[in-house]
This record gives sequence, structure tokens and C-alpha cells, in this order.
Amino acid sequence: MLLILYFKPIEMKQLIITAHPSSEWFTHKIAQRFKKVAEKCWNEVELIDLYDKKYKQEFCHFEEMGDLNRSDPVRDLFHEKLSWADEYIFVFPVWWSFMPAIMKNFFDVNFSSGFAFRYDKTWKAHKLLTWKKAKVFSTCDGPWFFYKVFLFPVVLKPYFSMNLLGFCGIKVTDFVLFDKMRDKKQDDTRTDMLQKIEDIAQA
Repeated sequence: MLLILYFKPIEMKQLIITAHPSSEWFTHKIAQRFKKVAEKCWNEVELIDLYDKKYKQEFCHFEEMGDLNRSDPVRDLFHEKLSWADEYIFVFPVWWSFMPAIMKNFFDVNFSSGFAFRYDKTWKAHKLLTWKKAKVFSTCDGPWFFYKVFLFPVVLKPYFSMNLLGFCGIKVTDFVLFDKMRDKKQDDTRTDMLQKIEDIAQA
């Protein structure tokens, strides 16, 4: 009797990066739900919590530019994972109209020259993370009007799409902001939000 085993290939390699100090906060529920659904879609998924002590990095500092190229175990690990992934999923709260400092430092330290981009002798910038994609999910406590009309379309979305990820060649395919989180503690409201995460994860 001939047995034929069928193995469905991995569809996509996804790296989820979260930044919230409380493990009970909705930020982590978004990340966990996305991971669960993506894995059901035969994607290979890894999740990094920047507040996990094993991923701790000092804030970016150097005297000479060459200092940034010195070997560092955590940065080397992040570079390995960032190179491995086809798509990045960033999940974070909006604090003081921006991402948490720990996530900004993640970009400062790891999206370094020579890895995420490089300049040639004429100071022309070259993108080194082309063909990679990204999804961005953020939460905030502020009102819909301020975030959806001013901060979101004018500051956050252009910053990620062009100034940060776009500068390195990464295409942002989804950018979702959940506002007024303190007023949305009811199970049905948060269920709707998580359903939106599921829809995007399996799209």
C-alpha cells in the first residue's frame, strides 16, 4: 500500500514585534490573535516582546559611526530574524502622539546603515530591505477626531510608510488604529476589534 503524505508549504514567514510593558494589555491580545490565525493559514510566525528581558537593548549611543557596526548579541539576533521574515507586524500603543521609546530605540539600533539601508559615495540612499512588507497596528486612548483626522493620516502613517519603513524599501500594506481604548472595555467591542485582526491576518 502506497501512502502519499502531503505537506503544505509555508505560505509566509512573519515576525511580530510588540511594545507594551503590561502582558495583560490589549496590545498583546492583538499580537497573540494575529499569530494564532496566521499559523492556521500555514504561515511561520515568531513573536518578539521588546519588554522581554532577553531582548533588552541599551539606547542607541556611539562616539564613532564604526561603533554601530561592532558585534552585539541582541542586535545580531534581531538582524537574523529581520532577514528571515517576509513580513513584519508591529503592534504598539500610541504614547504622547508617537510609538513607545523602546520601539523607537529598536529602529534606531537595529535598522542600521549597512543592514536596512546604505549610502554610496555620492550620499545616495539605497534600500536594503526591499521585497519585505509590513503591517502596523496601534492603540490609543484619545478621541477619534484628533487621531483619525490629524495625528494618524498626517504624522503616524506617513512616518512609517515613507520616512521609516519606506526608506528601507519595506511596503506597508495595512495600518490600523484602534482609538478610545479606555471606553471600549466591553467584550463585544473588543471582539469586533479582534475580528478585524483575524480578517487581516488571513487575507
